[in-house]
Amino acid sequence: MKSASPQRILLLITVLHGATHLYTTMLAPLNTELKSYFGLTLDQDVTRIMSMYLAFYAFANLMAGLLVAKISSRVLLAAGPLINGLCVMGMYLLGPGDYAWIVALMALGALGGGLYHPVANLLLTKAFPDNKGRALGIAGIGACVAFIAGPWIGSILVNSGTCEWRTVCLIYGAYGVLCGLLAILLVPSDAEIASHPQAHAPEALRQPETGETRAVFYYAAFLIMVVATREMASWGTTSITQQFCREAYGSSIDPGFLVAVIFVPGLIVQPLAGKWSDKFGRERVLALAMLGMALSLLLIPLAPRGGVIAAYASLGAMMTATVPTAEALLADRAPLRLRGMIFGMVITAGIGLGALGPKLVGFVADAGHRTVEAYRNAYWSLAGLMVAGFVLALFLKPLARMLNVERFGSLSAKRGREIPAESVSAGASAGN
Repeated sequence: MKSASPQRILLLITVLHGATHLYTTMLAPLNTELKSYFGLTLDQDVTRIMSMYLAFYAFANLMAGLLVAKISSRVLLAAGPLINGLCVMGMYLLGPGDYAWIVALMALGALGGGLYHPVANLLLTKAFPDNKGRALGIAGIGACVAFIAGPWIGSILVNSGTCEWRTVCLIYGAYGVLCGLLAILLVPSDAEIASHPQAHAPEALRQPETGETRAVFYYAAFLIMVVATREMASWGTTSITQQFCREAYGSSIDPGFLVAVIFVPGLIVQPLAGKWSDKFGRERVLALAMLGMALSLLLIPLAPRGGVIAAYASLGAMMTATVPTAEALLADRAPLRLRGMIFGMVITAGIGLGALGPKLVGFVADAGHRTVEAYRNAYWSLAGLMVAGFVLALFLKPLARMLNVERFGSLSAKRGREIPAESVSAGASAGN
């Protein structure tokens, strides 16, 4: 059977990545409109929508990690945007008394959105075993485009009076459905992906022993704590940007634009950070980026009107640099037979804990009566989380050495294990 081109896989994954993350920030600059439409009074009421989305999104990642070995990658990658898109389209039908329904539809849509990462990351690390960071970074461009266009275009359409927020949901939802249909037609079959020569690389064929498997899970559990601090800070920031801008700068800064600014640097930074992590070491790049996030969060509430855009761009550059780096690091520490499950576990726990970010900043802002000082404390609480994440990241490399999971692909080779020829095809398709 003719093998699928790695470049074709990368292009499709990049597009689907954008379709997945279009929905994670589309409501961020519309919080005021949501509060007014549904008659909400507290910031916690509106940030609860994103917290529920992230919690269900995280759960779906775990399910996808378990299902990737049993269900076609094409089916999973197509089902994600289809489910998410249909649920977002359904929000067009909501009335002012349907607050519970928007929470429910976002949660249900998240079950589709969460199907992407374990499947896509597995396919990319199979297709590009020697350049995981770079491939994951390029795929991240799709997410950055969605993160930029989603909140910015929605904010422009609503603030200009072109349409209301429900119409934005209808348009965005239809795009997701279209991407799902295209995935059915264009994503290669598992057999085409498995037949690619690079999928038979020795790294993909190592058979982990029980002790090695346990060590990989221990390492993944520690990495979860690192990733969770980033997720809490990221989603916490986007969930209060509109309220902070309103209190600190009035109407002089479009919060949709400011949310979009976070992800503009990622168009360049993600592939660069992935490449640098391939060359200079993933733990080093990850730790430095997390420290940069902490410093940026400290500066944001102190920045003058002209400087807050630069502060948000700095936060975005550091944040997007962590994404391909952490994902490639995890792939380096997990054999192919476990990789889909491990990706699902780490993303689930990381984002599940990250769902606390919007709740945390909402609580801090409400406790301070939603003043400028209250929002400043909210940003600084997120900065404190990133300092903790930076400290934890410093222990990743020593932990990998202690658990003997560094460059797991070469671990079995060092022990001289022979892999029977008949196991090649099974090993290459184990993650499908």
